[in-house]
Amino acid sequence: MQVTVLGSSGRTGIHVVRLLRRHGHTVYAGLRSTRHGEAVAGLGARPVPADLASDPASLVEAFTGSQAVINTAGAADPDPSAVNLVDRDGAIAAIHAAEQAGVQRYVQLSAQFADSPDQGDRLVRSILLAKQVSDSKLRRSSLIWTIVRPGNLTDDQGTGRVKVAGHLEPGTVARADVASVLVGALSEPRTENQAFDVLTGDVPVGAALASMG
Repeated sequence: MQVTVLGSSGRTGIHVVRLLRRHGHTVYAGLRSTRHGEAVAGLGARPVPADLASDPASLVEAFTGSQAVINTAGAADPDPSAVNLVDRDGAIAAIHAAEQAGVQRYVQLSAQFADSPDQGDRLVRSILLAKQVSDSKLRRSSLIWTIVRPGNLTDDQGTGRVKVAGHLEPGTVARADVASVLVGALSEPRTENQAFDVLTGDVPVGAALASMG
């Protein structure tokens, strides 16, 4: 399968690229800046321009020919204007571009409490509100979608075991395990048109995803 990854040079995105290549997928690594091109190319991915913040037209080209998109992009700056530019408006532009490009499958990295921002941490309320809007747009799109809402992300080594459900108590999860969930969703029909939380747990990723629905 050909997959375009947005935010491919980020701390979660790079795990996604590495895992997709390990499974034999053709990967187009969407990048906002060409300075990260060598890093993703070294993993066997093809770097392509994909700037959610300023050039929506480039997204259609980046998606053309791909059967799936995994969006791991997020604003580097927590300022609400930057968050709205990337996590809300940019994510919505990517959804429209995927529809125009004929993409079939779309997996979006969101955040726990994005479906109920008032219950989340006040310090990240602007991020949750932005993701709530783009998640809602994805649900109403023509794409076959999956929305993954991890708890607080860590850079710990992944365990390959998670807990997934429509809603979970606050918790943490390693980025490597979130990447496994994002990639695993592409081949698990039970995750289609589903939104769910994910935390560190005791169930292997494949089995956890197969329990959805």
